[in-house]
Amino acid sequence: MTWPLWFAATAPLAYLAAALAPERPFAILVTSRLAGWISLALSVLALASAVATGPAVSPTLAQAGLGLAVRLDGLGGAFCVLIAFVGLVVVTYSRNYLAGDPRHGGFVRDLCLTLAFVEGLALSGNLALTAGCWIGASLCVNRLLLFRADRQAAVLAARKRFVACRLSDISLLIAFALIWRATGAGDIGEILAKPGLVAGSSGAAAAALLALAAIFGSAQLPFHGWLLEVMEAPTPVSALLHAGVVNAGGFLLLRFAPLLAMHPATLHLLVGIGAITALFGSLVMLTQTSVKVALAYSTIAQMGFMLLECGLGAFAAALLHIVAHALYKAHAFLSAGGAASAKTTPPPSHSASAGAILAVPVLTLCAGVLASAVGWGPFQQPGAFVLGGVVLLGVVRVLGGARPASALPLAAGVGALALSAYGASHWIFARLLPDLAASAPNPDAPAGAAAIAVVAAMTGLVCLQLSLPRASGAPAWARAYALAANGFYLNTLANRWVLRLWPTSPIQLRQEGAA
Repeated sequence: MTWPLWFAATAPLAYLAAALAPERPFAILVTSRLAGWISLALSVLALASAVATGPAVSPTLAQAGLGLAVRLDGLGGAFCVLIAFVGLVVVTYSRNYLAGDPRHGGFVRDLCLTLAFVEGLALSGNLALTAGCWIGASLCVNRLLLFRADRQAAVLAARKRFVACRLSDISLLIAFALIWRATGAGDIGEILAKPGLVAGSSGAAAAALLALAAIFGSAQLPFHGWLLEVMEAPTPVSALLHAGVVNAGGFLLLRFAPLLAMHPATLHLLVGIGAITALFGSLVMLTQTSVKVALAYSTIAQMGFMLLECGLGAFAAALLHIVAHALYKAHAFLSAGGAASAKTTPPPSHSASAGAILAVPVLTLCAGVLASAVGWGPFQQPGAFVLGGVVLLGVVRVLGGARPASALPLAAGVGALALSAYGASHWIFARLLPDLAASAPNPDAPAGAAAIAVVAAMTGLVCLQLSLPRASGAPAWARAYALAANGFYLNTLANRWVLRLWPTSPIQLRQEGAA
């Protein structure tokens, strides 16, 4: 292997070595932080090499095309840098968070093992290694979720996630079996170079199963409930899940994007599930009083947007979305504890003026017309249009709620800056995925209509939120608010189903473990 591939292969091995270190507190804390710095440095060097010289693939240690191989390209390198950085922050944070806990060493070891599997997934060049890292990371996360197995919500989260992830594993393994049978190869590079070999009904089934694997693993409706209860685990677990592990579904879609792009039905499935989940998560998030539960619904919505972008063929926008959301959500979870102790006075609750509310759709419409004029319209780049619309509406919501009287000019100016930064970032990430740009499907009328519908629905949600204080006294709104605040009781139904399947209580779990 060339030196960039050695760097890439060593990045996850650093975390793996830390996971195998002695469980003595001092040893594991020192080795885990050292592993984080080493992994981050090697990942950055590997990504720089991939950008400068192009993709590189190691020889495969395999039987019948299935085995171990490293694939270094812009996608894998960027995802590996993201995981290494988030991992370093989370490992460092956990040093003080669990100080004095007798199980601190074991927790950090499980944390490092999870990071090693996720980085291995990013750099995998073979179907067998991809499946192994996918399943290994999932099992390690369940161990982390059960760190406090005496909490009923933590047990429920682990069990619900176990069900969703086993469905994801089965979908992934069947999809890989179909791909291997059709191509006779396990090397991902060979498969992506000739995606037409996976054709016919078996190709369509493989693409649909890959999409389902991502849907099950990304907390999409109706398998989202476990993500709402991971806060019962230590805060570093929540940060790692929301900022890293849950993004694995998006990475899987981007890795096999050339194959998915050949099957419009699969793309339509991603658009439908992603759009519904994004709107659901965005609506329910507005009704939450708990900071962390609101962040969880935000993650569900953002993963829906990411699947929607993949379904619309906006692969660069999806990668940008993954990275930006991961960095934001890691910071949000690790700093959420300060929100309760901050000595601040909440702003007065007031409705925005009718003029400010009307300005939201007007500003969105003007931005849409301008985007179409510069080639970023819904029928030109629908996925990028959706993400840009969400960025603009986020700016409008923040500024409109803070200064409703002057929302329009202020939001227009700040929104223009935000969209300019978004355009520049999108251009940078498009350079990381040059091979995926060629495989992206041509925009069509249904994709453009879906993009317009999603942006219009999000515009309606912003207008609704700005007018909530005025409408909150109406009895009909009170009933609707209670329904939305409880997530339309979808998670309650999931809890009942899981408790029927596993009636064992947390106390019995501890007794069984002691036995």
